[in-house]
Amino acid sequence: MVQLSLLIPYRQRPTHLQTQVAWWRQQHARGMFQHYEVILIEVDAEVSPATRAAIADLPIRYLHFPCPGVFHKTKALNLGLAIAQGEWIAPLDVDLIPLGSTLQRHLDIARQAPHLLVTGYRLMSPHPTVELAALPTAIEQSAIAPEDQPTALWKHLTQDEKFGVMPFFHRHRLQAIGGWDETFIGWGAEDQELIERYLAAGMALCRCPELVYLHLFHDREAQWSEPILTQQNRHYYYRKTRS
Repeated sequence: MVQLSLLIPYRQRPTHLQTQVAWWRQQHARGMFQHYEVILIEVDAEVSPATRAAIADLPIRYLHFPCPGVFHKTKALNLGLAIAQGEWIAPLDVDLIPLGSTLQRHLDIARQAPHLLVTGYRLMSPHPTVELAALPTAIEQSAIAPEDQPTALWKHLTQDEKFGVMPFFHRHRLQAIGGWDETFIGWGAEDQELIERYLAAGMALCRCPELVYLHLFHDREAQWSEPILTQQNRHYYYRKTRS
């Protein structure tokens, strides 16, 4: 039985993909794919032969979402959800690397406490890639993520905004609430909105400092994270959740 499905929406980030694929090869050698499935959803105008070649030696499922315009992450995640077989579902950005045994511990905690939505933390690397053997050094050079800075933390504690890295959703419940809201296009707020909607039935959010993901550096990207797209998504989030 597949315990965990990881959904990776992807477009033209070869350096990040190379780093994460190196991590997946390491995990494959340790037998992780016996109970996990990884679904990479390429969100681009055409299928990329380079992307297909990068994952050819791994049991990673590939799905192409024809999307030449603004990166439609929520649609890509829903396409992955539609074919996922795992008991648990987690969206995994291509710029995240789980540290140590984080991924397995994350799954173990989620399975032990199904009434909680278990999420982790991220550390921000100043580099776009990292050698796996140099992860201890990369951790020492990392910084606290924006969502844990004072302004954002104040919103979490006083305004009931919910955020957590790599939420592990139970697949049937996630499907029952309709998955991701595809009105969110580009970057921003789609994860918060889904977390809050998922928790609406009386569940609780649990952020565990034992679950840490290293976030690899990248600049803002065209047709994904321009300020105007972020602002549109934030405005929609507040209209939907605060009305």
